[in-house]
Amino acid sequence: MSSSCTHNLSRLQNKSPLTLLQGSSRQSALRGSRITFTRASFSSHNGSAAVLPTGGNNILSRDSQDQDDSATSSGTTGFFTTSNSASASSSLAPEGFQDYDIRWKEIKKPTLSGLIPIYMDLSKARLGALVTLTTMSGYAMTPAASDLTTLFSLTVGTALCITSANAYNQFVEPPYDAQMSRTRNRVLVRKAVSPLHAWSFATATGLGGVGILAAAVNPLTAALGAANLVLYAGVYTPMKRMSIANTWVGSVVGAIPPMMGWAACTNSLDPEAWLLGLLLYAWQFPHFNSLAWNLRADYSKAGYRMMSVTDPKLNARVSLRYSIALIPLVTLAPYLDMTTWWFAVDGNIVNAVMLAGAANFWRKRDDKSARQLFFGSLIYLPVVLALMMLHKKVKNAEDAAEANAAA
Repeated sequence: MSSSCTHNLSRLQNKSPLTLLQGSSRQSALRGSRITFTRASFSSHNGSAAVLPTGGNNILSRDSQDQDDSATSSGTTGFFTTSNSASASSSLAPEGFQDYDIRWKEIKKPTLSGLIPIYMDLSKARLGALVTLTTMSGYAMTPAASDLTTLFSLTVGTALCITSANAYNQFVEPPYDAQMSRTRNRVLVRKAVSPLHAWSFATATGLGGVGILAAAVNPLTAALGAANLVLYAGVYTPMKRMSIANTWVGSVVGAIPPMMGWAACTNSLDPEAWLLGLLLYAWQFPHFNSLAWNLRADYSKAGYRMMSVTDPKLNARVSLRYSIALIPLVTLAPYLDMTTWWFAVDGNIVNAVMLAGAANFWRKRDDKSARQLFFGSLIYLPVVLALMMLHKKVKNAEDAAEANAAA
């Protein structure tokens, strides 16, 4: 199609779809609906076809069959009635879109069963499962990890806190999510639920998660869960558009869950808990920075201040630095009597593979090396945590009794 009538998407992004209609009476009648554009003819007034901007697949559609039907008949879709729609809509369409038929579709409320996938999307279920796994690993590494009731309460409470944090994050970011290919189909962007619904869900799960941790685990674990929720939703999320320091704040968020697992069993933050936290903190830099490299165009469009956008060389250097930092952290575990020395051997073999990927990314800084490092980091974390539990140092009977008495 000719590009002579192409218009920038930004001209529509800065306006609500409701402003396309003139008059307050029409606007009030169209609440709870969304606009769709259907191609009504194949030529504009300049003799060339108008080209719709890309990225607006939530509100813009081109259906030639539909436009043929609408040109010969009258009908009602949602709240807007069309009659001889090609001509009726020309005065309502924005400049450059006069050859597109405007229709309104009612946004249907989700059914009870339909809410389940929506809530899973709001909670970022796969990410939440990974974070919950690190919490359970922290609990498993304690000397007296034997209470299944506490472990169950810890898992449920932590999962609810993570769900709340992720839902609050999506409640804040729809205008920016809509501009990125990776996130433009999120729940609030496509209006599957209302912002109030999402906020209520986030609040209910947050209160429920912290409440379960306080009542069924201990106050220290509940305080860590509440602090992490506030840090992620209230500090990290807005900071993404302000400073590259958001990555360091986000890494603190990822470091706290295994410390919660340790605190759930011991009701304290011993040096071993801090080691687990530091291990997760360092791991996140090669993991996230390699992911951000291949998303830098999207981050730039949405205005996010990421190292991959503002300073690509620093982005790769930081990945390498923290990959090196994983080596002493793994080696420190036997010194703290958490594991046998076999973990220092096995763990550092895995570290060597991770370091090789980070060094390759630092040298090349291309999409292929970034993907290799990212997928390597996904494998690294469960492997290292599994090795840590495999080589966990077995305490003797007296030590175990003292640990149980202290808990």
